This record gives sequence, C-alpha cells and structure tokens, in this order.
Amino acid sequence: MALLWEILQFVLRLGFGISLAMAITSPKHVTSGFFKVHLWVVMGLNVFGALVTWTVSDEHLPTDTIRIASQSTLLGLILGTSVLSYLGAVCWLYEKSGSGQIILTLLTLLTLATAYQSSVLPKDSQSTHHLSLLLDIVSSGLVVGSVITAMLLGHWYLNTPTMNLIPLRKLLWLCVIALLLRTCVSGTGTALTLSNTDVTNTWWIFVSLRWISGIFVSLGLIYMTFMTLRVPNTQSATGILYAATIVVFIGELTARVLAENVLYPLSVSYTHLTLPTNREV
Repeated sequence: MALLWEILQFVLRLGFGISLAMAITSPKHVTSGFFKVHLWVVMGLNVFGALVTWTVSDEHLPTDTIRIASQSTLLGLILGTSVLSYLGAVCWLYEKSGSGQIILTLLTLLTLATAYQSSVLPKDSQSTHHLSLLLDIVSSGLVVGSVITAMLLGHWYLNTPTMNLIPLRKLLWLCVIALLLRTCVSGTGTALTLSNTDVTNTWWIFVSLRWISGIFVSLGLIYMTFMTLRVPNTQSATGILYAATIVVFIGELTARVLAENVLYPLSVSYTHLTLPTNREV
C-alpha cells in the first residue's frame, strides 16, 4: 500500500502540471477541442486519485508520518477537482473560452492545494519541511505536466496542422524552466543526503537512473524537439516528446521511490525526520 500512496502523489502532481500547462496555453492559437479532451484526462486522474484515497488508510502511510489533511477532507478536494475539470470541459465543448480559462486557473490552484494536502509530514515537522514539500510538488508537477502536455499538443497538430507553433514552443520553454528548477531542488536534496548519510551502491544506482533519465536525457530530448521545430516537422517533434515523456516519468517515479524514508528530498519530497545511517533502497 505504501507504493500505492506514492503513486497517488505522482498522479495528483501530474494533474496539477497538466492544468497549469493548459492554463498558460492561448486559445487564440489552439482549438477548443484540445482543452476539452485533456480536461477529461485531468478528471480521470482525479477519479483514480479518489479511488486510491478511499482505499488507503492511515496504517498504510510511511513510517512516523502524519497526514496534512484527513482522509475525508482529501477525498472531498479530489472529488471537487474532478467536478471542476468536468465543468471546464463543458465550457470548452461550447467554446466558451473566457469561462474555460477561468476554470483552468481555478483548477490549477485547486490541484496544487490537493497535491499538497495529500502529502504526509514527519510527526514533529518544522516549517522547512512544509517549504521543501511545496517546492517538491511544484517542481515535480511542472516537469511531468509540461512535458506530457507538450507531447499531447504536438499530437494535436497532427489533427489540425494549420495551428501556429507558438503555443508548442512556449510549452517547450516551460519544460526547460521546469527541468532547471527540478535540477536545483533535487540537487540540493541529493547534496544534503550525501553530507548526512552513508549511502549504499544500490542507492547510487537508483539515483543515477533518476538523474540521467529524469533530468539529463529529458533536457537533451527537449533540445532536439526545438531543433526539429525549426524544420518545421511537428510529427517528428511529437515522436521525440513521446520519448521525453517516458524518460521523465521514469525519473520522477524513481524519485518517488527514493523519497520514502529520506530526510532530504531527492525529488524533493519532504520526508522523514529520522534518517537511517545505512539506507537500503
């Protein structure tokens, strides 16, 4: 069940990232169908999150931690985001772009709040834990959300090839910003962990996978996408973004595994107050 809890964190952060990426995408250059379809995706993610929340009880939480929000409160927040996603999809269905953008902004804020409230903290946590947790959620959500939304938008160009490339390039820059922010956050967590913990070879293997796949390869693929759009060839760019989505997901899911029982975030996840001297992944 602990793994299921980590998957819940990943899903809610993904919902936040997709919502934010769509919120900054201009409807002047992108057809309303894109927003409608992918708001349904966000709704589906939150429905899955609600099912997980209903299943997981306090006894399945990581050791020596407490919920930020109760199970019933969290369930209410997730269901609220599901309803808001559906209402947003209806607005875009009838091409009410003004109302649709307002709902996307509200959805971004609500999904961020939900992702935060779904987290757990050490029982005697301090303000620094809350700050590192918020940085973790924002940077993680931005990375996975911006990359997958860029991929989905690239795929949308295959249906409507006459769309302007400005929105896709804007999302690619968001990917770069998100990956650089994630590098700073994860780098800080990794450095703090190394300075305070005796790590194992297994730990190094997983951390290497996290950094190589989730950061370095991802940045390389985003750069290749920029170069491909100079041709321009949106089909090839979309194929590269498919690969970028896979490696980003591998990196962030590995980060979620590494985050358990760690004081300093490798993802950055908050995490436990007591760090074992010899840590096994």
